[in-house]
Amino acid sequence: MWLGLLLLYSTMIHGQQSLNIIDLYSDIFLSKKARTILEKANVGDRLFHGRIGGVAFESVAIPSKTIENSKISLDFESDRFSITIDNQNIYPDIPDWQLIPTVLFVNSPYQVLFSSSGDTIGNQEAQCRYHPAFLNTLAGLRIFQVDLLNLPGLLWDLPKDDKGSYLLATSETPFTPVKKTAIEKTLYDVLSGNGRPFSSFVLTDKNANIGFDIQGRQIRFSGHPYYLFTKNEGDMEHVNILRKELEQTYADIENNAKIFLGSKYTSNLNPKTNLGGLLNVLKANRKDEVYNPYAMRNVISAISRLDSLNTLSDAQIGIKFAVLNQYSISFNENNWELLKEYNPPVYSAIENIAQWAAFFRYVKKTNPVNWSNFVEKISGRSVKDAPVIDTPTAYEINYFKLIDEQQKK
Repeated sequence: MWLGLLLLYSTMIHGQQSLNIIDLYSDIFLSKKARTILEKANVGDRLFHGRIGGVAFESVAIPSKTIENSKISLDFESDRFSITIDNQNIYPDIPDWQLIPTVLFVNSPYQVLFSSSGDTIGNQEAQCRYHPAFLNTLAGLRIFQVDLLNLPGLLWDLPKDDKGSYLLATSETPFTPVKKTAIEKTLYDVLSGNGRPFSSFVLTDKNANIGFDIQGRQIRFSGHPYYLFTKNEGDMEHVNILRKELEQTYADIENNAKIFLGSKYTSNLNPKTNLGGLLNVLKANRKDEVYNPYAMRNVISAISRLDSLNTLSDAQIGIKFAVLNQYSISFNENNWELLKEYNPPVYSAIENIAQWAAFFRYVKKTNPVNWSNFVEKISGRSVKDAPVIDTPTAYEINYFKLIDEQQKK
């Protein structure tokens, strides 16, 4: 019976999809809350890059001079999306699998589309979390893949389902991934050659100046999202001094608490793991301070030092956070089109989603009544032009596949 349950559980979290030598897991036992992220973008802030990162879009598109004073409205009738600019009707070429989640995303107050920094221990979150609009969608799967920039050797490929078929929408041009060695080497050299020049990156559209205009009977965009790279540097000598001071402070708290509490002290009151519990016990026995006044004073003094250490700024700790603006500009100017050539389905989709999201924010801002009516029409629709997807909640390298690939080489 237990073997059967184990096999059942493994089928629920394993093997639905794979990406080259990476296994993609989707744990259906995790709640929707654990698999989603509701966060605003704070690109350029150290805590945002360290705690969330991933993919975040926040831009409002800029109309061209020729239409900057035009009224723009949106509609969805008879299974067809349309835009009216003044008296001109436009029927954009955007598939439902991108349109629907992008509209729902823009209608929310949040700007983070994806993060692979879930707290899998403390908050029992999925490693990979998505804005609810992109959860279990092909668009979400494409967004997941652009966060794998640090694996250029796999970035060219597409995920497969459990039958070995590439996951593609009906609107996507039939595509068989082919590894382009020259592009892979270029990306590897700039990302990892001569030592990795960055600590983390985020795909963003902040200050990307996404613009739009009418050409013929279509909306044409300019500008695209880009990778912003950052770096953490630390004065390790100073950090180690602070670490030793922190260890000594915890030791002082514990030693003096043992003296004060005597036999009432237990291992469950270790200040490193249960400082709150220890403080409650000390408070409950405060009447005994008359017998050990110095021990209690030493505990209070050590806790004060601990509080001071916990409130040190990054500069005081010796950590420097830097946004690598010049490196980011150079990378994107030289490699964005190369990435679109390396993996057309992924990077064409992410560019499209970013541009349309910026455009929808413009309409939301300039014509809020029409926007609300449009969202109401979109909200009840389901995606029918893309395969059913369980977006990955986690992933890991399959070393059996890796060894097999190495043997083939």
